[in-house]
Amino acid sequence: MFFNLIYLLSLVVWIGSIVFFSFFAAPAIFKTLEREKAGEVVGVIFPRYYLIGYISGIIALAILLINSQSFTDTKIILISIMLCCSVFAGQVVGPKARGLKPLIKTEENSDKLSNLKSQFDRLHSLSVRLNGLVLILGLILLGYTAKGLSLS
Repeated sequence: MFFNLIYLLSLVVWIGSIVFFSFFAAPAIFKTLEREKAGEVVGVIFPRYYLIGYISGIIALAILLINSQSFTDTKIILISIMLCCSVFAGQVVGPKARGLKPLIKTEENSDKLSNLKSQFDRLHSLSVRLNGLVLILGLILLGYTAKGLSLS
């Protein structure tokens, strides 16, 4: 029972953080601050945001692995995909995008600047898609988990 609670809590914290940041915090930050400053604020939040996902995902995966009879359990597969997407977004895509920011600020050649902005836009788009995939899979996993719960 205790491990089930921790599993569910880690999943809810992970999905809740995605919903809160993506639909409430980031839009409010970009609406309130000038675009460049908003990007800086969000850039400071991202490492902590991804850390929540890493910790939550590892805890949930560990509990599933301990309780599972098979490594091909649907929940294990979904959590593994979510964790891989989060790690890739946070450790590969994010740093590449952050590395482009100072280059974009200092580039004077319009062709190179356009190329840098295009690279940043592609990375940002990939990050959004990965985040969306983690959210969708997490909601599916929550639904799949809730199917087995009883409130009585």
